[in-house]
Amino acid sequence: MTAGATDSAADQGSETGADTSAEETTDTSGTTGEMPVNYCHGFQVAAAKPFLALYREGGEKLVDGSTWPLECDRDGAWMFGLYPSLGGWDPMASEVMFTVEVDVEGFDLGAEGHFFSDEVDYHIGCEQSFAGSLGVAPVSLPAGVTDPAQLDGKPATLHVTVLAGDMELRVDASVTLSAPAEEVLRGCVDSL
Repeated sequence: MTAGATDSAADQGSETGADTSAEETTDTSGTTGEMPVNYCHGFQVAAAKPFLALYREGGEKLVDGSTWPLECDRDGAWMFGLYPSLGGWDPMASEVMFTVEVDVEGFDLGAEGHFFSDEVDYHIGCEQSFAGSLGVAPVSLPAGVTDPAQLDGKPATLHVTVLAGDMELRVDASVTLSAPAEEVLRGCVDSL
């Protein structure tokens, strides 16, 4: 059930203009002495200024009031997927690191008293990666959530940061989790 990362060629500060193509190649041949790095999976090195936007499965931007659906990861486990679009700097690497915290009232069962709190590697290189899911930054369920349907309709706060050179980019959103019982009962099956 995972979808490709959202690449946005439109103004990165706007709410519209998202293109849901999964691949975008950027040539950074202006680097000296090293092979150029090509970027994909929502990363746009040539953006006018550093930006970070998060989307849910299907391409809808995650903002205050959004619904964030439960989905299966590539290993057949439940997750809430973050589909980033970001750029405006050259990390000169094929990975960026997101710091992700999610709080759900009554479900602070994970690390450091949060529903989820971790650093998540996100692959932005165009070459194949064998670590993790391509195009999605997964938010796994804490071990204490044995029935994901309990999360349906629960309000959650999401905080995501990434270092963009010497600048920290941050997205904060208050969202509603969607984990309908009928979907959970069908089970989570590897969809890739």
